[in-house]
Amino acid sequence: MKKFEDLTFADHYIFEKVLQNPDICKELLERLLKIQIEKLEYPEVEKTISPYYETKGVRLDVYVKDSNKVFDIELQNATDSNLGLRTRYYQSMLDTDNLLKGQHYTELPDSFVVFICKNDPFEKLLPVYTFQNLCSEITTLTLKDNAIKKIFNATAYNKEKDRLK
Repeated sequence: MKKFEDLTFADHYIFEKVLQNPDICKELLERLLKIQIEKLEYPEVEKTISPYYETKGVRLDVYVKDSNKVFDIELQNATDSNLGLRTRYYQSMLDTDNLLKGQHYTELPDSFVVFICKNDPFEKLLPVYTFQNLCSEITTLTLKDNAIKKIFNATAYNKEKDRLK
């Protein structure tokens, strides 16, 4: 167990405490995703989504909404070989949590699953990996499902063009 004074943003306790502040959380998301956010609802830490007793639920590190977007922000300190499957499942849980019976699919908000990784999960040395559903045959054709997964590699921060100095 670390002493409190040795904790950093890469420790879950500090990560969650810092991102509970809506202003800090909003600024972080705007900088990472390069989007404008109207106004965030109060960030929820360790939000549990468990639709049915028999199904696997999730506990999201930081869950945030604005008027037409939802965000899951995850801190990943260890390499996870199942990261792709986790992002897929987390994205599906965001959808499950945001579309009620009788609502039309057009009411689904844009959803962002954001992983901030301490290590490079794909070992390609990129600072950011963005995943969206593209057609394999025509890579300029997107599915337009408004589901984006962004994975940030903290070890390549110095390669990011828009980084803070």
